[in-house]
Amino acid sequence: MSQELIDYSRKALIFAVQLLGNQSDAEDVVQASVEKALAHPKAPKGGIDLQKWLYRVVRNASIDRIRQLSREDELDTEQQSSSAQSPEKQLEQLQIKTRLMQALSALPMMQRELIVLRDYHGNSYEDIAEILAIPTGTVMSRLHRARMALRELLKHELNEVNHESV
Repeated sequence: MSQELIDYSRKALIFAVQLLGNQSDAEDVVQASVEKALAHPKAPKGGIDLQKWLYRVVRNASIDRIRQLSREDELDTEQQSSSAQSPEKQLEQLQIKTRLMQALSALPMMQRELIVLRDYHGNSYEDIAEILAIPTGTVMSRLHRARMALRELLKHELNEVNHESV
């Protein structure tokens, strides 16, 4: 492995820790990313292009890890809360979650990513700006538009449900 890749991987580890907030998960993500850099035939061989490519791979792997952890947390939360609730309440919550997930999946990836990073994972605007490599003000305005689009999708779905039940 080149010294350059080692140096970039150290910086990428700091980046991954900032994204994930967990040293162990960050190390796993960076290790997998470096392996990908070494094995991928189209990976840049050095210079700033290699650094940018490695950061992008680390960013994408970190997002995947955040999603995985979120799903695991949701399952744990559902299991804990379901034991204390009536079956009717459980069904109602499941329906709400299903509608929300359907509406989220209908959003363009950038809007979905913003909502998930902010509202599900609690990232600050500054952290999101860093993750997505866009200005903080852009994060705020795009997040607002994403929430409005999600609200419209949910409102539209609610209207359809109300018309079907009549």
